[in-house]
Amino acid sequence: MPDLEVRGVTNDEERCLAHDLMAKSLAPNYFEAIQQLANVLARYPGFQPEHTRIATKNGQISGAMRITTDTIRIGEARLKMGGFGWVAVDDAFRKQGVATLMIDDALAYMRGHNYHVSMLFGIVDFYHRFGFCTMLSGYLTSVDVLEAEQAEHKPYRVRLGKPGDIRAIHKLHNQDESEMACSIVRSTAHITNQWERWKPVQVITDDQGKVRAYFLPRVGKNELLIEELGIAGHDACGALLHACSQLAIEHHAPQIRFAAPPNHPFLKYLLRYESKYEMHVKRNSHGMMAIVNLEETLESMIPEWENQLTRSALCQERVEITLLVDKKPCRVRANRGAIDIMPQSGENKVSLENAEFIQLLCGYRYLDEILATKRRILTQSGRTLLEVLFPKRTPFVWPVDLF
Repeated sequence: MPDLEVRGVTNDEERCLAHDLMAKSLAPNYFEAIQQLANVLARYPGFQPEHTRIATKNGQISGAMRITTDTIRIGEARLKMGGFGWVAVDDAFRKQGVATLMIDDALAYMRGHNYHVSMLFGIVDFYHRFGFCTMLSGYLTSVDVLEAEQAEHKPYRVRLGKPGDIRAIHKLHNQDESEMACSIVRSTAHITNQWERWKPVQVITDDQGKVRAYFLPRVGKNELLIEELGIAGHDACGALLHACSQLAIEHHAPQIRFAAPPNHPFLKYLLRYESKYEMHVKRNSHGMMAIVNLEETLESMIPEWENQLTRSALCQERVEITLLVDKKPCRVRANRGAIDIMPQSGENKVSLENAEFIQLLCGYRYLDEILATKRRILTQSGRTLLEVLFPKRTPFVWPVDLF
């Protein structure tokens, strides 16, 4: 599109116009959206004014979006993630390539600022053309209130959370996240700056007043939805389930639904109760990810890969594989528990598309399933190394962290 410029906002007037366009185009409640954009995003950890991006033509704003900077975890690895959100185009400029130019600009910005990956929760059949692929499933586990009310539990107290509980909530959250992949690494500021959304949180305390669990409820039609929860240990699970049942009864909701992944400690506890488990997968939409910088992403994975290697049969072996990601070679070599990576070809070659690589990296797809259709030259030790580097995981982002 001639004369179209895409850049970060440079003054308060541009930021306000960008927020106005985002709120009008995307939010059901304009005034709530404006307040959220102005009061929360500007104070979000790592947020910079230039993270609000605009497309302009002849001085008129034709499109706007924002970038959220976060860190995600994959085992022991930590990756710098840039999130796409609030992508909006003025009605007068639709179907003229404005959104495409903004996304290209945002990805270029991320490459220039040392991001590893990008993530978004977007519309169907659009973002895959920019290298994004389906990565994050949704999970819901339903329990009838009468079943949940039978939970055995130690004496507990439940009360509405308050800002003074944020540190305890943050600690419990981090404790439960060790097995998660792709979840946001939070600071206490993530909760503090979004406290309006966290205000319904309930905390469960023991007889000494110590916080042992928390849950974030939302009352819906015929159900109580728990958008997030955390526990101090297995002994707190019964109290949490019983507390949820009492809140559901109070609101005349016959069912409780937990929006938590299956590997969460509380979901493992729920296996002893009658329940219904759902997994929701959306193709080419919603939770998607893309690699921004392949080499830096691989380097950032070394702590996790070495951790996996030391617990495997290859811990004292020397073996290497060559990953051809969209025909770009990366040699990953294991040498007695240490990993080194070079942008060159070596032994044990496996050719992967970019989408297949990131789905393997985050554990969304199974290695066997991808290799079944791949051209490869692999020894048995090379195959074992691939299994060490790419175990099946459960990529997940809590609803409260969606952007």
